Amino acid sequence: MKRPITTETELNEAIARLEKKADFQKQELKDHFAATMENMKPLNLIKHGLQSAFSGENKQDLLKAAIGVGSGILGRRLLVGKAGSSVLRKIIGAALEFGVVGVIAKNAERIKEKGSELIDKIFHKKKPSGSGLLPDPEQPVS
Repeated sequence: MKRPITTETELNEAIARLEKKADFQKQELKDHFAATMENMKPLNLIKHGLQSAFSGENKQDLLKAAIGVGSGILGRRLLVGKAGSSVLRKIIGAALEFGVVGVIAKNAERIKEKGSELIDKIFHKKKPSGSGLLPDPEQPVS
């Protein structure tokens, strides 16, 4: 607990401490207000919004959606070709595109795994095991 102020000197010291505290709080408030105003500028709002959209879990969702939409458009172009004047071709193309987008989006993880395996098989040659001069590091030494 604070003890009561009994002299004029103690009163003046208490007033000085409170004025110093008020000045400090006033400066903190000004700094906080300036930072808030900076963050509320439209350019900064857009920048922070895009940063949060392309980070973490959202990044994976956006990647899945982009893969799905890209493959849907590609599938439509390959199977239907350029949409001509036929309404039926346009309907079939749109249905095909949305179907492919849905399938790709639901199975994006498996597709990425299989794609990685395929790329590894194409670009990385397997080393023959047991035929080299050096022992295989994974085999126990006897």
